[in-house]
Amino acid sequence: MNLIFAVYWVLLIALGIFSYGFIDPNLTLSANPVFLHIQEPLKNLAYHQRPVAAILFFAIVIGLFACYGMVLKQATKIFASWKHICVVLVASCIILAFSYPALTYDLFNYIETAKVAFTYHENPYVVMPVEIPNEPYLAFTRAANKVALYGPVWLVFTAIPHALGGGHIWQTIITFKLMNAVAYIGFSYLIYRVTKNLTNVVFFALNPLVLIEVLMNGHNDMYMMLLAIGGLLLWQQNRKACGFLLLAASWCIKGATIILAPLLFLKNITWERMVFIAYCLLSFVFFVVAPLREELYPWYAVWLVMTASLLPMKKHGYLIWFTIVLTFALELRNLPYMWMGYYGGPGPVLRFGLTVIPIVLYAGYVGLRYLAKRKV
Repeated sequence: MNLIFAVYWVLLIALGIFSYGFIDPNLTLSANPVFLHIQEPLKNLAYHQRPVAAILFFAIVIGLFACYGMVLKQATKIFASWKHICVVLVASCIILAFSYPALTYDLFNYIETAKVAFTYHENPYVVMPVEIPNEPYLAFTRAANKVALYGPVWLVFTAIPHALGGGHIWQTIITFKLMNAVAYIGFSYLIYRVTKNLTNVVFFALNPLVLIEVLMNGHNDMYMMLLAIGGLLLWQQNRKACGFLLLAASWCIKGATIILAPLLFLKNITWERMVFIAYCLLSFVFFVVAPLREELYPWYAVWLVMTASLLPMKKHGYLIWFTIVLTFALELRNLPYMWMGYYGGPGPVLRFGLTVIPIVLYAGYVGLRYLAKRKV
């Protein structure tokens, strides 16, 4: 197992270093000559040797999922206690908090929206960032021609890293991701308290999609789900008012969890059953509603990983492994753009194929196992 973790740390550090190649050309994080000297070959790799960059990212993803699978199977033997696994989680957070959000511009949208609200004292649900005269962050922000895309509860959360960032873009990026790290460790501990099982913690916390999309890219889906799951848990414990308030707060980050509202009307339902139904409802939003709006974004799978992490692992083995295969397939969706440098052309077909093929292979494996059992 020492070898597996050695490979894991090497891959995680490699991912952190690799991410700096994707710094937006209009963004200067540091004018330090040493930093620029290190960044230049990484930038050349990401923007001018795209096939090589895509292959390297694919190798990192494959390696992380291989380590993840091996650790997941031996979790109870590897980790003796919550404190033991917490050391691994904190170290992972530190490495990825100081990486660059390489695969998305969403974090910059969060920063810009917070700046509209708390620096310029404008209503971000009325005023678009592009309407702010001489705003320097517009040079490296996408979707600046839209009003705030997330609810008021998320806006309140963004006030924290905005204040701690002190007006420095790199410091603000790091504080946003450190806030994500706190939520990540907090939810991991919640899993442990609810399930009393470290395997469940590993299933969530070391999933490479969670590491990449939450800790590296800084997406905010964890906050929506943390409040929603916390609300359902309190509701199940007959703390109805607090539970509903947390659920409502979740809806005021992103609206996806409003699909969970019918769970409040189910009587005499066990916690396990509630979580399973929640997984099914969120899967409907993920596979049906979300693609109708835009497309199947990899970070939306955080909803399913967080929900599945609260289920008994052995009893729901097929669902657990389906979720793992899904997260692997979704991270592969980054490859076409990384290889080509644009989203159009064959990109949509390639993304669809890279998503569907692993899932179909897994379905075939499950089908063959079922047939084998029937013959026996």
